[in-house]
Amino acid sequence: MKVLAVNGSPHRKGVTFTALKLVADELEKEGIETEYLHIGGNAVRGCTDCLTCRRNGSHRCVIDDKVNEAINMFDACDGILLGAPAYFCGIPGPAKAFLDRLFYASQMARPMHFKAGASVVALRRSGGITTLHQLNNYLMPSHIVMVPSQFHNGLFGKTPEEAMQDKEGVQTLRMLGQNMAWLMKTLSFASEAVPHPSFEERVRTNFPGNRTANYGEGI
Repeated sequence: MKVLAVNGSPHRKGVTFTALKLVADELEKEGIETEYLHIGGNAVRGCTDCLTCRRNGSHRCVIDDKVNEAINMFDACDGILLGAPAYFCGIPGPAKAFLDRLFYASQMARPMHFKAGASVVALRRSGGITTLHQLNNYLMPSHIVMVPSQFHNGLFGKTPEEAMQDKEGVQTLRMLGQNMAWLMKTLSFASEAVPHPSFEERVRTNFPGNRTANYGEGI
């Protein structure tokens, strides 16, 4: 089994990576591999709402960069971890641009439906809840089964060494990893005994009430 860990920090081995690795170390103990994708250190173009990913049926973004690389990884993954630092109480710009395009382009292909997912946040002092909420907003509408833990998945510290002194945060992320391993194995077992719910084409009602057919007109 494998988890894709997306590091949305500009620092490849900073506190966000430390938070992701705390989860990954617990997964490894259960025989689950983690593949890291660092996207925060480069400029990432935002979504232009061109709808090419929908119109041509490829479920790939017309901008061929790490977004498509991540989409190609989805089928081989059984879970996803999203990680980002808190910048002005939210995720950094490149991470948001990446995640907007990643989840929009791939969504109708349903590559992560009923797989396990979780988010982690690195923060120096505040803004963790709103940042975590932003990350979870990508997981919840993608039919991803959210992994629980004992508290919000945040790790405090300016450096990895400092962050490891956050004993409650470290414990919360270790428990997240343990719970994620359990959930992934449970979902795998259940999928053989209980079929997934049937998929329905999404109904899109645009206020004040007209429907855009197949979302082909954009917004």
